[in-house]
Amino acid sequence: MNARVAVVAAVAVAASAVLLGSAGARTSGSAMSVVLSPLIGTTVNDVQQVTFGDRIGYHLEVKNTGQATVNHILIVVESDSATFLDASRPECAADPGDAKRMVCVLDQLKKGAGFAVDLRFTAPTTGSSVVSTPSVTVNAQTQGNPGNHGSQKFTGTPVTTALVSSAGGSVVQSFVRGAESVATGASLPQHSLFTLPGSIGALFGVATSVQETTGTPLCATCPTLVTILQIPVSLTGSSPFTPTNPFSFTVTLTGSARPAGYHPTGLYHDGVLVPMCSVSPLGPHTHICLTSFDPGHTPTADIVAVGIADQNGRIGFG
Repeated sequence: MNARVAVVAAVAVAASAVLLGSAGARTSGSAMSVVLSPLIGTTVNDVQQVTFGDRIGYHLEVKNTGQATVNHILIVVESDSATFLDASRPECAADPGDAKRMVCVLDQLKKGAGFAVDLRFTAPTTGSSVVSTPSVTVNAQTQGNPGNHGSQKFTGTPVTTALVSSAGGSVVQSFVRGAESVATGASLPQHSLFTLPGSIGALFGVATSVQETTGTPLCATCPTLVTILQIPVSLTGSSPFTPTNPFSFTVTLTGSARPAGYHPTGLYHDGVLVPMCSVSPLGPHTHICLTSFDPGHTPTADIVAVGIADQNGRIGFG
């Protein structure tokens, strides 16, 4: 039996035990703190919405605040409409009987001990919000109280995540892990693809937003289209992105969207021309560079910029 199968089997057994004992007496002396924190999609986050079908990130903290060790603990995060995707701890898996529940099975938590896990759910394709609720159940049969076949359940405050449409593929807002990509719709006049490096350090994932929109052109014949990339952590001291561990990108302006008489001079980042990596590689003063640039040699050809970066920003052709 492999580790994944073993976790799923343990989840099924533990869930059954809790259900069988849930009508019994409560266990005295037990106390648990359970706190679910949003990593995206609320007003306390920099990326305050999640697009339909994309990833919602959470951080869960559980602590035994009682006076004694507790055994056979079942930790659950249950969503009203999103489906569980993955977690940072091997003790956690999807509930085999309900795809909208993540279940973690612990043998024991000593007095004062805690358990923390990062996790993701996949948002539904419709609706205005997702509500996820954390809980911890202690099986009272393990508490040393003869004849007590009940359980004690502790429920934390639910988290509500705001959902938004992708607006025809022009918006992507998601909690993204290492080596994963986010892309706007390939049928858009300007579209983009961003891929995280394989490692993002100690982080489980990062909140990411990409929007294709319009802005003031950089010249009289330049396109008004602009790509806005927002990875808030990339501007902090704890950023996992460095000159030697950048994310990569491709930005394409389709030939049909090229203004008449436009001759591209390059890709611009926050209004500044992006250099070629061969001339100015990533470093203390260069946070984005191009590995290739195809200016589209005919008036109807696509213009394609490919590069790497360690910071987000506003990107467009000039």
